[in-house]
Amino acid sequence: MEIIENNLAYHEIDFLLPAQRFNINFSYITQKGLPFVREFVLRLVHLAPISATQVAAFFGFSHGEVHEAIEDLVDRGELTLTADGRLTLTEKANGYFTELGEVPRLSLLRDSTAYLSFDLATFSCLGKDNFFEKWKAGLPIKVDNDNASRSEKLVEKSFQRQFQKILDDGLLSKSLMEDENDIPSIYAVTSVNKIKQLPLRLPVKFKVSEEGENVERDDFEILSNSDYVHGQISLEIDHLSRPSNLDDIRIAMEEIGDSETSKLFEIGSDRINLRYLEDLRKFEKNSRKGRNTFLGPIYSSANWELVQMHLAPLIKERREREVDVGRTSFLWVAPSDPFWGKSSSLQVRFAEILNNARTKEKRIYSPAMYLPVQGPDDLRSARQWKREFDPYTDTTYGLIEGFLRGNVEVLYFEGEFVVVIYHVSLPGAYPVSLPIGFISTERRFVQSVGGLLKRYLDGNSRFDRPNNCGLLTRFGRGGDQDHR
Repeated sequence: MEIIENNLAYHEIDFLLPAQRFNINFSYITQKGLPFVREFVLRLVHLAPISATQVAAFFGFSHGEVHEAIEDLVDRGELTLTADGRLTLTEKANGYFTELGEVPRLSLLRDSTAYLSFDLATFSCLGKDNFFEKWKAGLPIKVDNDNASRSEKLVEKSFQRQFQKILDDGLLSKSLMEDENDIPSIYAVTSVNKIKQLPLRLPVKFKVSEEGENVERDDFEILSNSDYVHGQISLEIDHLSRPSNLDDIRIAMEEIGDSETSKLFEIGSDRINLRYLEDLRKFEKNSRKGRNTFLGPIYSSANWELVQMHLAPLIKERREREVDVGRTSFLWVAPSDPFWGKSSSLQVRFAEILNNARTKEKRIYSPAMYLPVQGPDDLRSARQWKREFDPYTDTTYGLIEGFLRGNVEVLYFEGEFVVVIYHVSLPGAYPVSLPIGFISTERRFVQSVGGLLKRYLDGNSRFDRPNNCGLLTRFGRGGDQDHR
């Protein structure tokens, strides 16, 4: 469990905000400093018209040196000679100054190009990195269609408005800031061309207070204004929200033989009892039952450390064995929950399991991910899952929805440990499902849950319709499926 400012994170979901990358051509004005002699001659004359002899005396110049300096400034159109033989600034040179005695600055108009990305909700500048994100492992956020169709025009205005911040953030060419005293300013945007569309991944942690109440979401630092995006996120959450499933969760707990987790939800209450959760965790820490209760998705950083406490020693021990142990099953069964897996963290954890499953010499265990489908002809779900788990589709299988009513996620390492996560829907208290679960190494319990899982995998939803629909890559191809 992750504690954030006395609040507990109970879910983490990535939201995918549409963004686009642009090629922006623009011109800017730069205030350039002048060479030493040129600057100080102009500063001296700016104070009051003086003669060439006074200039020579002030700087200690010879007659030839002062003549050369003054002639250069006259040729540049910055000095002129009055009727009484005094040097005075031209209108052009007067424009170098805004106050008496200050350093003169020369305005130059220059051209430049920038490759920058902007989101399509607030049109905040996201930077110049060409990040390659895919539209998966997250919930897409809808934005106004007009924003995408008029994006080039809207980015032109946003670039001009944000120019100073973009410059300060170091997102433009270094040539714009060659002189640390130079302060470039935007003059005009000559063209904006859209290159491609891509998602901006916005990770959101959903939190509860010490009293078990939902906490308001944090703003996004990368965006200039988070209000509109939070509004769109709320709409997407409301669209996916499901009725309370607490009664079904209690039935699943009974089937599993779990009498502890149900006490976290008091009868008649729609909130989790965090005080009991803390007491339970303290009891488990001092107990030899081999159980660890946690809040939040199993693939979050804090909770995955609990898995590694059990998994890492097993991997080490099996690598050192001489006998083949590769047939040992390590199964991950996903729930039928709309908020499950909507985080890049899941992809990282699953890849980790696959990478540790074998060495050059042998297999350590046999991993498989079971994902919910309506049946072997559910091609739509199969395509979606294949996109989500690419390039690991050779170990992902379709499983007909209904295992423990679709509300329970299980990681089962045959004969060693089991992870059970209940995905509790309480829309009156929490906007997204609340994952609560535990890891157990108690042998009888591991065998019991393993048996429950095996019976469902080997069973049928109805006559001649196996629950295990086989590899997702075989969906729609006909013929025999590879069932594990």
